[in-house]
Amino acid sequence: MSQYDPDAPMAQRYPRVTTPEQMDAAPRLKFNDGIYTNIFISAEGEDARYFRHGICYAEPGHKTYRWEQWGFDESHFVLEGKVRLRVEDADGRVIYLEATAGEHIFLPAGYIYELEDTGGMKFYWTSGPSNRNGLVEVPDYSATLRAQRS
Repeated sequence: MSQYDPDAPMAQRYPRVTTPEQMDAAPRLKFNDGIYTNIFISAEGEDARYFRHGICYAEPGHKTYRWEQWGFDESHFVLEGKVRLRVEDADGRVIYLEATAGEHIFLPAGYIYELEDTGGMKFYWTSGPSNRNGLVEVPDYSATLRAQRS
């Protein structure tokens, strides 16, 4: 009888339910002071091939978080509070998007986004396509996700 190896290729790729407690317990990745995410579906943890999922938490007074999104689409479903995003296109045009609990925001590739402070928020996000090599831009966090495989 062979022994289960959680690090074997595709060993974590099986159907399952993820509870809110499991989502909240995922390792935290800090984006800026007062804003972080828990990535609970990823290439590193679950052998996800096309997307990643997480919960983003922002405390009141958090610093603005800016990211350039060229290679993937993303969406945010607001769970608590209000999300306010400054969106800039390649020609420097700017718009603002706001969504409150129960609303959804679609963020396509090709824009620069800034998440602004609105007094605290929590939202579910998903992005794709994901890098098949995982979160190469944050190697320490990537290693933490891999270490939690069971």
